[in-house]
Amino acid sequence: MEIRSTPPARYFHATTGGAGVDPEHRCGHGTPSIVLHLISGHGDSAEELGVLLPACLAPDIFGAVMATLAAAGGPAAAEEFIQKMFAAYEQAVHTIAARTSACCEAGYRTAGREHTCGRSSATPTA
Repeated sequence: MEIRSTPPARYFHATTGGAGVDPEHRCGHGTPSIVLHLISGHGDSAEELGVLLPACLAPDIFGAVMATLAAAGGPAAAEEFIQKMFAAYEQAVHTIAARTSACCEAGYRTAGREHTCGRSSATPTA
């Protein structure tokens, strides 16, 4: 892993995105890849980019992100990043759990808030 101080050849300005795991693409250690699904929305158009990041490389990259944030904005900037990252983690765990127990496609996509199978959000899905 390299700390970069030169700009890349091309920037992709992500405005939203998501993440997942792709067990089909493994690194030399056998760990699956993390898939970063980045979306750049501008007006009525959007561009998508999928990045395969070996799970064994991710800690080095995110560690470098935190170090560069700390260098640019002080240790508090890195700490704020970590806190936001763990808050996003907690929210994602809840969403994944709700989707795992979904009874229909709408329940899956809305984490149980909406249903096309006749259930209401007040009706438990488990």
